[in-house]
Amino acid sequence: MNSFLADFRGGVWVSSDVSIRDSDLTFYVGTRPWDQALGAEAKVLFFLAYSYAMLFLEQDLNLERVPGFLLLDNPCQQGIAPSVVQRVLLQLADAARETGTQIISTQAVTPPGSSPSIRQIPMPTVYAAP
Repeated sequence: MNSFLADFRGGVWVSSDVSIRDSDLTFYVGTRPWDQALGAEAKVLFFLAYSYAMLFLEQDLNLERVPGFLLLDNPCQQGIAPSVVQRVLLQLADAARETGTQIISTQAVTPPGSSPSIRQIPMPTVYAAP
């Protein structure tokens, strides 16, 4: 998670490293539980970093690799800049390629064109917000 978040330090991620307390598997940012330490944008990045870390769990534990799947339903909300969203999508695309995982993400932000592994499928009908 920390390697993922390192690219966003000083911008959206102004918090400390993420750690985990082994006695109850509570995630901490600095000295406080993640949900008390983070604002809206940083919480979105925390969840994306968690998803990124989960993609590598089998590999890190030297387990037999099976195809993985990650579904992100409009993960980049809370006013995060489109440039940050595009950087996140590129990192997740690289992770998917490296781990043999398929990622499907629904969102309004146009995916970056610099990764051949990102394929955009436009919806036939786009609905306006109420």
